[in-house]
Amino acid sequence: MTDFLSALSSLPSTTILTALVITVSLLVIVEDWRVLNLLLGVEYLLIGALLIVAQIDGFPVVLAIVKSLVGVMIVPALYISARRARWGKSASDADEDVETPARPLRQALGWLRAPGLALHTIVAVLGAAVALSLALRSPVQFITPQSAARDLTIAVFVLFAQGTLNVALSENPLKIGLGLLTVIAGFELLYTPVEPSFLIVALLGMVNLLIALAFSYLIAAWAARPRGAAQ
Repeated sequence: MTDFLSALSSLPSTTILTALVITVSLLVIVEDWRVLNLLLGVEYLLIGALLIVAQIDGFPVVLAIVKSLVGVMIVPALYISARRARWGKSASDADEDVETPARPLRQALGWLRAPGLALHTIVAVLGAAVALSLALRSPVQFITPQSAARDLTIAVFVLFAQGTLNVALSENPLKIGLGLLTVIAGFELLYTPVEPSFLIVALLGMVNLLIALAFSYLIAAWAARPRGAAQ
């Protein structure tokens, strides 16, 4: 574990930050529930990795690990609910009973043909650009060193922007839940270095778990709506 943390700490923070920005932006663009759940787990892992490589003064590394683990715990609950709800499958897919080896891959890549893909891509890119511009203009002052303050400010602004866009651009409870969880992750990333305690991390983790359970119920209710209801 020590060797892994040492290797992770040697990575440039810009690499982790870039991966986080791309991952959060893809949450706005992607429609398939399998990919969305995978991206959410990657997002939480990258947030923990960013807290480690930023080397914030007075921030214990173990808290970053705990934050990532608590976030990853949310993914199975949403995955099971989305799988039971058959979210992301078209009516023709739902009526097909014959399974083929290529079918899971075809369904996972079905979001590439989504009619709103171009619009969501443009909005996600613009949202990331605006968040980056605002973050560079007003970095937080209570985090040291300065490089850590800059990276965390960019990450927080991007999480806020893309999470809000995800909520605004979709009526599906899965994507809305992911957007809300992303916004809360941005708040946690901003607040945890200010109050680096296990109690705060545990309370925020419980809030995330409760939100995930609430949206799991909403996903089930969404799936139970009449077949002819608006998508």
